[in-house]
Parts: sequence; C-alpha cells; structure tokens
Amino acid sequence: MKKTILIFLSVILISPVISQDLDIFKSKEKDGYKIDGYVDGLQDTSVILAYYFGGKQYATDTANTINGSFTFSGEKKLPGGMYLVVLPNQQYFDIVISEQYFSFTTDIKSPIEKMKFKNSEENTPFYEYLNFITNKQKEVTPLRELEKTVPEEEKNQIKEKILKIDSEVKKFKNTFENKYSNIFFTKILKATTEPIIPEAPDTMNIQEKQMFQFNFYKKKFWNNIDFTDSRMLRTPIFFNKMDTYLNKLTIQDPDSIKKSADVLVKLSRQNKNIFEYVVSYITSTYERSKIMGMDAVFVHMVENYYMTGEVDWVDEKQLKKIEERAEKIAPNLIGRPAPPFINQLGYPFMKNENDEIKRLYDVNSKYTLLIFYSPDCGHCKKVVPKVKIVIDSLCSKPSLQNLKHKQIDISVYAVQTEFDKQAWIDLIKDFKLENWTNVCDIQTDPDGNPAASSNWRDEYDIYSTPVIYLLDENKKILAKRIDYKQITKVIGRLEGTDK
Repeated sequence: MKKTILIFLSVILISPVISQDLDIFKSKEKDGYKIDGYVDGLQDTSVILAYYFGGKQYATDTANTINGSFTFSGEKKLPGGMYLVVLPNQQYFDIVISEQYFSFTTDIKSPIEKMKFKNSEENTPFYEYLNFITNKQKEVTPLRELEKTVPEEEKNQIKEKILKIDSEVKKFKNTFENKYSNIFFTKILKATTEPIIPEAPDTMNIQEKQMFQFNFYKKKFWNNIDFTDSRMLRTPIFFNKMDTYLNKLTIQDPDSIKKSADVLVKLSRQNKNIFEYVVSYITSTYERSKIMGMDAVFVHMVENYYMTGEVDWVDEKQLKKIEERAEKIAPNLIGRPAPPFINQLGYPFMKNENDEIKRLYDVNSKYTLLIFYSPDCGHCKKVVPKVKIVIDSLCSKPSLQNLKHKQIDISVYAVQTEFDKQAWIDLIKDFKLENWTNVCDIQTDPDGNPAASSNWRDEYDIYSTPVIYLLDENKKILAKRIDYKQITKVIGRLEGTDK
C-alpha cells in the first residue's frame, strides 16, 4: 500500500492547523468490534481496514463488498486510533476508532461530503470538521493561484481575503475544540497545533533572536501532545513529531540526540505503551544507524533503560543479547580512549614480526590509523594495499588535492587477527608494509591451542575484517569502521582543508 497522508492534514489551509480526551466510547460492554460500511457506487471487490503506526500503515482486516456493502468484524476490540478504509485504486478515507460498533454510508465520488455515521459520537464531528476544512480549501486554492499572477498592487487585496478565510478556520477550530473537548479527534487536532513563538527581546542581535525563538519552539514542541493516551501512537501525528524532534530540531551529534531522547522518554513515562514504543524505537534506530558515532545513542539507551530493569517487555534471552551488544560497543565509542591491548595483569602483549612488544600508545604521531585485518581474508587483501596507497600519499609532499598538498603526520598500527605467523609475514613482504607497526597476538594455551591474551576483539568490536579506526595523538578515537576511501576525507575535515 502506498504511503498516504491524512485527508484532514492535506486540506489544512494557510498555517497548519496543528493538537484533548476521554475514552468514553468503550463499545457498550461488548467484546470485539463490528463496523458496517456502505459506499454507493463501489463495485463488488474487497476493502481493507488499516491503521497508522510508526510512520507506516498496516492492514488489520479485509472484507468483501456486495452491492457496496461490507462489514469489518472481529472477536477482539481494535486498539483506538486513526484508521483507513482502503478502496480499490488507492482510494481511501479515514475513520477514528474509539467506539467498536458503528456504521457509515457514503458515496465513492464524494466520500467526505456524503459521509454519514450511526452510533459514532467520534466520527460525526470528525467529518463535520473535514467538510468545513474541505470547503475552505476550495475557497483559498484559487486565491493562492491568483496571487502568483496578479500585479503587485492587487496582491494585498488577495492576501486580505486569504487572511479572512484563515481567521474563519481558526475560529471554527477553537469552537470545535471547545464543543467536542471529550473526543479523541480533538486530541489529534490539538496535537497538530504549533506553539506560538514570542518575539525575541530587542536587545538581542539577529542570531541571538533566532536561537531564542528556536529554543522556545523546541522546549514547547510537545506541549499539545497527550502522552497519557496510547491511541496517539496509532496516528501519523506522533511518529512524525518524534522524527522531527530527533532529526530536525536536534543537532545531529550523539550527545545532543541523547539529551533529546531523554526528554522524550521522560514524557513518555505517562503511558506504558508509549514508553515502550519510544524506548524501543530510539534504541533500535540508533543501533542500526549507518552514521558513524550514532551507536553511542544505542549504548546510552541500553545503559539507562535496559540495564536498569525498566524494560520488561523483552524476554530475558533477548535482553541479554542487547546488553552484551552495548557492552561490546561501549569501549570503542568515538571520543573515548582506544583500548590499550593489555592483559589482565596490565601487561602489553602485541608483538611485531620479530617478537618485540609494540605498544599502541608508544606510536608517536598526530594521527594513528589502527587497522585490523586477516591474511586469509580475501577482502582484506584488496583493502590493505589501497590503505597503504592512501597513507603513503598523505605522508608524502605532494599529498592529495583536498588536503592542499599538506604533509600529514600519520602512522599505522596494523593488527593481524589470526594465528598463522608465516602467512602474516608473507603478507607484510608482499604488500611492502614494513614501514607500518605490524603486530599480532599469537599465543597458545597449555594444550598448544591458539588463545587470545585479552578480550581485545570484543573491546574493538571485531566480528569481521578489515576494520579501520582513526586515533588522535593521545589515542582518542576520532573515527571508526571507516572505508579506505574515507580516510583522506575524515582527516581533511579534521585539518579544516575539506572545503
């Protein structure tokens, strides 16, 4: 099913008519649901009842039509929220599910104008609102088109007419919200109401005024959402506002996103279902994020909400997996010191091809490229020579163009992840890597089996190879899991030469 936009949102006028309760329609003590529909002019076919959730629509029931009539029914009550009745050819109209037993009739040519409901104190005013807004849209659309073509002196007259219609819409909306304060659709209407931003103090400059108004808007952004009502989840409103808040009103760095996530989680505590959705969505979103460094948000969510025992909707086995994943990522988050390759006694163990201990923190250069690879890995054999070309280019005078021929002080600490020493030495010679600090952890247990000296693979989250990290002069992680093509770009950004 194609992604659609709510009809009542698509017809809103000049300024977005942008978001109160009582779940008083509890379906008269009956179990299940039964919604009878009749669409005049509808051919014998099948129709779908779908609901909004998480920015998508999902089918929940299907019914066959006979002479335009159909019935959606089931033994369990439908969760409340906004639903769609989807007809053939992507035609659809919205209904509100608060009551579980009601009926409607309409016409396929004019579904909004002809819609009539029985036994629905929720949908009758909903369509009263839709019809008013639709008519006002018909009035304002030609005025907007005309405004684009008339001479400048006539524009003011057209603007006055548009403002008059806008005023009528606002007045109707306010009256509607007062008259129908106890229905769910009024909550939806209020949820789409933007906060009124005050004028900034005159003592501020332009940038300060913009920041003042932005901060006010973000602080008041959630004021009109009823976080106590889980029906808000089954509307397009909640997900869209959450997406806007996290991705457009929040600076896209992990620390800023963590703060916004905490604000949203705190608000969501007013309803268990909303709390579960918000925590689960943010956690899974940033675990899967392809943007470097955003895994810090995932770790933050797990440490603050999963490991604290608040997440009770995940079974013990899955919870353990989530916590273990966060524990693996935590040591190698961007901005943290790189784990130093020491064993439980605090001794270094990485040795070069001559069995000499080589400490990561002894590498003395402005940047250290830390690469993990395996001599038996086909992809590694393709990537490692390309990394060498990039590093040699950065270290030489003429350097790559986007670094303006600047010589970069960068060293390579290359960790071989397997246990075949001869294959490793051959690879170093074949790819001419002698100017790198080449190390490996080839140890054996008392039975002669290969054994690692520490959990360094977990600390660096090495579950496949190759893996590339970039460290600063103090061995703080600047970038991780980057491609060889990104090395120059990342350093160019750090050097301020990527413009």
